[in-house]
Amino acid sequence: MIAGNIFLIMGLILLLVGIIFVICWRHLARYSGETTGVIIDITWEGYQYNKRAEEEDADPRGDRKLRVQTNVNTGHSVGNLGGNNTMYAPVFQYAVEGRTYSRASGLSYNKGLAQKKLGKTVPVYYDVNNPQKASLSNGKGYKMLGLGFSTGGILFCIIGFVLIIADRMYLI
Repeated sequence: MIAGNIFLIMGLILLLVGIIFVICWRHLARYSGETTGVIIDITWEGYQYNKRAEEEDADPRGDRKLRVQTNVNTGHSVGNLGGNNTMYAPVFQYAVEGRTYSRASGLSYNKGLAQKKLGKTVPVYYDVNNPQKASLSNGKGYKMLGLGFSTGGILFCIIGFVLIIADRMYLI
């Protein structure tokens, strides 16, 4: 009975992880527009950067763009470990229908890897209804992970149920 419970619990955990990945994929699936962009900066505060960019882009006083200085956030360090252990999000700039936008990626990297991305051309996936919303990922990786974890979770649950039923029927 213990083995059945273990399989059932593991199956439920795998199924939950799979559902989370599917939700992430569904969120990114709405980014059906595709263009190219350039990594122009890195930041350790991606959420705040995107919020500030959205506020400035929505300003009715004109077409003001967020001005980015290269590597403005690369000197930040967290904790007292004596080193730079912060994760940095690439800031990418892209154009849709003649209008330029910039966003910080949802993915973060260590400082060295993030700096190597500066100046690189990247594919950008954006929401055709709201081009200000964009991502460097189209979500296909999330879809594959979601389906894999969900399938594994279902199989583990089935095995768990079979073991529990077999134990209750005294077959094991």
